[in-house]
Parts: sequence; structure tokens; C-alpha cells
Amino acid sequence: MSEEFTDVQLDALREVANTGAGYAAADLSEMIGSSVSIDVPRAIATTLPEALDQLGASEESVNAVLVAVEGAQEGSMDAVLVAMFSPEQACGMGDLLGVDTSTEMGQSMLGEIGNVLACAYAGVIAEMAQMSFEIHPPTVLNDMLGALVSSLSARIHPESDTVLLIDSHLSVRESNTGLTVLFVPASAGIGVLLDRLGVG
Repeated sequence: MSEEFTDVQLDALREVANTGAGYAAADLSEMIGSSVSIDVPRAIATTLPEALDQLGASEESVNAVLVAVEGAQEGSMDAVLVAMFSPEQACGMGDLLGVDTSTEMGQSMLGEIGNVLACAYAGVIAEMAQMSFEIHPPTVLNDMLGALVSSLSARIHPESDTVLLIDSHLSVRESNTGLTVLFVPASAGIGVLLDRLGVG
């Protein structure tokens, strides 16, 4: 079951999600040389199994970029940020960027996009919560959703701990696609984040 949060706490997490989207849009705009808009229709705090259940069946294919962050000072936390695209969303992203995401170059570009998005969210969390992170190089997965679950489950206690799921709509040059960002902290990390945001 998902942990229960107050409205104030949920609002604080949504503010993190929306601010992260703004930073990510600015970073992507600079990267590709075109205006980028990112909207966040949904940001929820839930368990990892519940989050991934909402994303599809375990045998469904996904493109995902995992960026591990390590707390670099007392009061920070270890976490993994995941930028995740369904095959349709990956193709849509390729159309926006003018590349075929089924090719090696397209996969590399998708990895760069995911890395920019994940690092933007990590930067926002660090800034808003007054934390310091060491950001590790990204890992790009093109596999089934179940394999992603296994990779993330090795890093946290998935049955009890809470993750932040952020659905995003991305627009470039009047074209649109979507993606999902997961913030997967180490044990009790969401509670630590809420404490640092002043709403614990």
C-alpha cells in the first residue's frame, strides 16, 4: 500500500515535479536549439510496484535511462532517477529530434535526452531541499519493464518504500510526446526529502 501523505506534503512533491520540468525544458532547449515545453499532468508518491503497475505489464518493452545520485553531505540521500519512454514515446521523441531511435545513434540520443532530464530533476531536488549530490554516469536500458523493476529493486526495499512518479508531456516545434520520470530514493528517502522541504 502507498504511504499516506498530507495535502501539504503532496503539494510540496508536486512543486518539486513542476520545478524540475521547468529546469529540464530549459536544459533540453539549450541542447537541441529549439524551444521546449514540458507539462506535468500527474505527480504521485507511491510504492515502486504500484508505480510500475500503472506503467504497463512486466513484459512490455521500455527505453529507460537510469542516473544514480549519491548524497555528498550529511542529510542528503542516495537515489536513482529514471527517465522512461514507451516504444511509442521513444519514436515520438525521435520524430521531434529528427532521428530514428531504433538505430545506435538514435539510442545514444535518447540516452542523452534521458540523462539531461534526470540530471535536471536531481539538480532541482538538491536546490530545493538544500542537498548535495554526486551524479554518476547514466545507464541506458532497452528491455522489458520487468527487467527495470529488478534493476531498481536491487537498490531499495521496494515493498515498503515510496517513490515519486512524474508523468510528463513534452512539446517541441508544435509536436508532442511523453515520458515518465521516477525518483527512486534509498530507504525512507521520501521522508528525508519532505523533512528537508520543511513539511515532514
